[in-house]
Amino acid sequence: EKALGDLVSPRGVNAPRKRLNLHRDIGEGSFDTVLNIYAGGSASYGAIGAQVALHRKAIVGSTQKRPPFNPDQTELALIYDTDGASLLGIMAHRPRDFTGVADLRTPATSLAGLDLFARKDACRVGIYGAGQQAWATFAGLCEMRKIESAKVFSPTPAHREGFAKKISAKTGVVVKPVDAPALAAKDVDIILCMTNTNVPVIDGSWLEEGQYIISVIGSNIELVKSGNLAAPRREIDDGTLRRCDFIVALSKLQAIDSQQGDLYWPVQDGVITWDKVTEIADVLAGRVKGRTDDRQIILYKNQGGQGIVDIALA
Repeated sequence: EKALGDLVSPRGVNAPRKRLNLHRDIGEGSFDTVLNIYAGGSASYGAIGAQVALHRKAIVGSTQKRPPFNPDQTELALIYDTDGASLLGIMAHRPRDFTGVADLRTPATSLAGLDLFARKDACRVGIYGAGQQAWATFAGLCEMRKIESAKVFSPTPAHREGFAKKISAKTGVVVKPVDAPALAAKDVDIILCMTNTNVPVIDGSWLEEGQYIISVIGSNIELVKSGNLAAPRREIDDGTLRRCDFIVALSKLQAIDSQQGDLYWPVQDGVITWDKVTEIADVLAGRVKGRTDDRQIILYKNQGGQGIVDIALA
């Protein structure tokens, strides 16, 4: 939070994530080799640097999948001292969350500003997705708040049932698998959208007063240009954007630079305006207020890894 708050002043600097997609068709299948470049720096941490990460991704139907993991595949970051310009360190692989399951950056960034956006009494959670990010973000949330109950929806029964069983044992919170997406949004205070979808998983008509939604899909136009998708990825529908009292973005510039489906195109199509979107840095720095009413519906789009967060975590 301190590093993101630096972005409102000369104490912080960050460049939008850049992705280079190279389409490949080989014996093991069709996929994109994706080179990700992140750069940023924070005076609060006295560090500036950049990370390069290589991923392989394939689009199958309505979801994004990865080919078999290559153990030689890695992320590499160079971190420098902001004042002396010396090399502070080289980081191979991102730091892991405390459960050791997922990289720390996404859940840490997703839970930034939690006390400014979620109701003080929020204790019931609805989860969309049953992968690593859902696991790490919910586990982190349970460390920050006393969660009383949770529900999880994934389109694959075995995935949601296995997730519910394992995360219940890990956190001590009873997590119930549900067989319809609308049920995960019913009678909950916080909604975690942690999916690999290409199409919206949540319908704005399901939302209830006072809910806080965290969504992580950050589409990029390269997936469309490479021919993998006909349109940018979505996790949130237009109805959700309309119903929210305000929307928080990790980075407006990232949304614009990558032409992201959940923010950029709804603005282009007149569904919302940029005036409805606040950057999280402005809230963390106290320039813009967070939740001011328990009835407000708030959406936070953590829509793409940012270099300043990698530097802070390193």
